[in-house]
Amino acid sequence: MNKYLNLAITLIACIISIPALSQVTIGMGEAPAKTALLQIKDQSADGNNITSKTGGVLLPRVGLINLKTLQPFMDPSDTGYADEKKASIGLFVYNMNKSEPDSIYPGLYYWDGEQWDLLNARKSGGGDVGGTVDPVEPPIANLEDPEALKLSNCYIVGNGSTVDIPVIKGYAVWNQLLNVDRLDLEGTTTVDLLWQDHDNLVTSVSLADGDKGPLSYIRVKVNSQSLVGNAIVTLKINGLVYWSWHIWVTDYDPTQTSGQKAYNGSTFMDRNLGATNATQGNIGSKGLFYQWGRKDPFPGSSTTVSTQEKTLYTIANSNFNILKVEMQTMPAIQGNYIQNAIRNPGTFYFSSGRLGDWYTDDKTVKNDHLWENSDGTKAPNDPCPPGWRVPASGTGDTTPWAGLVSGGNFDAGKGEDYPDAGYYPAAGYRAADTGELISVGTQGNVWYGSALAEESESFRLKFEAYSTLPSERGARASGFSVRCVKE
Repeated sequence: MNKYLNLAITLIACIISIPALSQVTIGMGEAPAKTALLQIKDQSADGNNITSKTGGVLLPRVGLINLKTLQPFMDPSDTGYADEKKASIGLFVYNMNKSEPDSIYPGLYYWDGEQWDLLNARKSGGGDVGGTVDPVEPPIANLEDPEALKLSNCYIVGNGSTVDIPVIKGYAVWNQLLNVDRLDLEGTTTVDLLWQDHDNLVTSVSLADGDKGPLSYIRVKVNSQSLVGNAIVTLKINGLVYWSWHIWVTDYDPTQTSGQKAYNGSTFMDRNLGATNATQGNIGSKGLFYQWGRKDPFPGSSTTVSTQEKTLYTIANSNFNILKVEMQTMPAIQGNYIQNAIRNPGTFYFSSGRLGDWYTDDKTVKNDHLWENSDGTKAPNDPCPPGWRVPASGTGDTTPWAGLVSGGNFDAGKGEDYPDAGYYPAAGYRAADTGELISVGTQGNVWYGSALAEESESFRLKFEAYSTLPSERGARASGFSVRCVKE
């Protein structure tokens, strides 16, 4: 009896003597990787091993109740809950519950100390993709998360690439900024291509993993041929457009210093937003037009000197026409037309009102922070791709192009090549009171994002032969070019 008691005591002592943080391998008698505290390995069955099947790790399957609490494991009212929140950081579970009003969907979640985060991994290859699906930005799982408002409205996509775009940005804007209850955002989610400026540029637009409401992704597949151009894809809920994104199809990489231009302490792209090249006098260098504060672009002319509209196409390669509608004919909501603009990204809202603003006809309602937040950061409506933004003025009406003067290098049909700031094409503009193309080849205008509280207009760089005005006022309903700067 004493023999067995002594043996038991010895075994217990050995177990206790193992450090609490010792590394362990389960399934094979060898040391784990140096980075692993616990490593699980498969092995073939033999005389000393009953393990004979390769498998995975089956995580606990639970029904999450609230993304902000540890339920169903603990209630916030339980003793020690605050400590357990910290102690549970890194906990992984597989949620089986679905609750759209609470943004809870089946999938793998981890606890970050304050909330459950969905690991919504994008697929790599498979299906008809034929390659890796590039993630455009990190996923966000909660439409009430302010970080969702920081997702971009434009993505650069190369030939033959397929990208997945998180639609949660659209839901977040309606919920957080337009104060629409999340229950009113439920319904059937669909996606579509509104227009493209080259036929067959985009070959398909679909929901990447099916309808998952705000956690859905738009999968955009671009033609593998050497086509360049621009396209607009839309998110619809029950058939109505709730958000849209600009797909900039180009081989341009703005992160390369060869594609940048430094001026006045800012790093500019070397071309306008939407341009397919930076070649002087080439039609592709003009880029797109934007009404001040709107995220959705409008095409310029079909040549470098005429006002002829450019041909646009649907996904079926039939023609699409930009609409030009007088803003005052539309119903206002709380004195503004922002919902109208979101719902109709293919409509240029011109204004016959005294303010010349597509957003409102009431100066007390105007919004000076559509492209730049009050704290100076990039705003949710900014049209530039990730890492870039519409240039800000700093303080007052100081222009990003301060000190820029005409160098006498302006050529009709081309534009101005500034020795210090680079080439700016004479793309013309769209008139604030008609939406028509004007001054193509003889004038260029480039918005910047800041505005003054006492002004109903916004500011732009305006240039033409023998004249450069770095801080000229412009009616906000005008369609001007945009030149993005690095954030």
